[in-house]
Amino acid sequence: MRLSQVLGVRRVKLRNRIFSLGILITGALSLAFAVITFYGQDAGNFVMSVDSLARNRGITMSTDPDFSFTTSRLMSEPIEEARDVTYAWLKLEEIQETNGNFTDIDHDYVAYTFYVKNNGDETVDLNYYIRITDSYTEIASAIRILVIDNGVETMYMKPDATNNTEYPPYMPVAEHFLTTATVMRKVIPNFKSGEFRKFSVVIWLEGNDPDTTDSILGGMIKLEMNFTIKGFE
Repeated sequence: MRLSQVLGVRRVKLRNRIFSLGILITGALSLAFAVITFYGQDAGNFVMSVDSLARNRGITMSTDPDFSFTTSRLMSEPIEEARDVTYAWLKLEEIQETNGNFTDIDHDYVAYTFYVKNNGDETVDLNYYIRITDSYTEIASAIRILVIDNGVETMYMKPDATNNTEYPPYMPVAEHFLTTATVMRKVIPNFKSGEFRKFSVVIWLEGNDPDTTDSILGGMIKLEMNFTIKGFE
């Protein structure tokens, strides 16, 4: 079943912007999120699901590193209002120490930690990618996606319109989206039976990005992060 994440923009004021934020993560082990104008409806949740093909090959997930339970669906709590933030404000250590949904009492952004395991009998090449499935306005120009795969951070962003943008020194150098529709793509080779990986995914609107302006008010974006067995995409 395909679900979508909802991240709503309620009110925007430069340097004092307030957003409604919520995420759904779906797929064949896939994540999805969307940004829409907030009209009082639930902003949505962060949902992860495993499709029948992935389950049949033994790929499963959990918020418990011991895999005392496994599931085909995980859901976070929605965030209905959020100001634009910056990378330095993210509580990355706490995010990675918190299984499942992480709530920052000081700042609002989406953060979720989960585990993917090969419970099957065979070694596989596990492919995962993030792509934009729908967008409205230039919200994709302001968003940041941080994927922490077994402790290794990689941040992704759409290339700025100008090469002269200077970000604070604390900001890591981001990898650019592969295409206008594909954010990133990676393969975990030789994902052995019994092996598992820890993922933390953080999504926010970067306040230092020159594209985080009133122009994104009412914007929408849908992204999916899919985990698939290579050759069965």
